Amino acid sequence: MGDRANFGFRDRKGDTVYLYGHWAGHNMLENLSNAVGAARPRWNDESYATRICISQMVGEDWGSETGWGISVNQLADNEHKVPVIDWSKKTFTLYEEDLSTVVFSLTIDEFVNKYSRLVMV
Repeated sequence: MGDRANFGFRDRKGDTVYLYGHWAGHNMLENLSNAVGAARPRWNDESYATRICISQMVGEDWGSETGWGISVNQLADNEHKVPVIDWSKKTFTLYEEDLSTVVFSLTIDEFVNKYSRLVMV
């Protein structure tokens, strides 16, 4: 059992790094928006922004051999719609699991403002 979710971070070439969280489905949009908000100073540097987001989401679990995974251009096990941050377009898009059907899309600024529960300074 789990609450499996994937979070995508797309670069300007169209490649997407997916962070898989075995227990990450609960509050997934809030947690992702908090991580994206923490990366705000690096939104124009996709490699740093992606690393900051992944670090924020994994948190203290870096030493664990379970719980989190990383893949490129493919989802790991999944039980939710799939959020993708596109750094070059500065957009957040929520996809169905097929990764082609768009549920909705926002700018990343709109996404952070709508879903984050942290106060950003």
